[in-house]
Amino acid sequence: MTNPYQNLKRVEVKEDNLEATMNLRPIHDKVIVTDLEHGEKKTKSGIIMLDDSTVAAGERGIRPRWARVYAVGPEQTDVKQDQWILLEHGRWSLGQTFTDHNGEEIRIWLADHDSILAVSEVNPEEL
Repeated sequence: MTNPYQNLKRVEVKEDNLEATMNLRPIHDKVIVTDLEHGEKKTKSGIIMLDDSTVAAGERGIRPRWARVYAVGPEQTDVKQDQWILLEHGRWSLGQTFTDHNGEEIRIWLADHDSILAVSEVNPEEL
């Protein structure tokens, strides 16, 4: 079994003569996401979409999820950082918690770039 995070690197970059640390930079066309939607969701029209994070939920809560793009590899042309993407159900890795360059903990997932269904410039909660 291969590690889905084997292609992630910690790198030092210089921007405008200031040294900045990027905790993760994906390679090739990989997409790293954060803010992966979870829990029950209620649409504006009142339809409740169940969560699938519990065993009791079974298949009832299987649905696509929105996530915010944290970083993309240099060969990724479909999405950009800070866009929101809709992913097919289950097409992301197990979440990992890291400390970002501001010292804040952030939970990230490696998304399957072939399973991106839609892209939004704004948070889908605002749609």
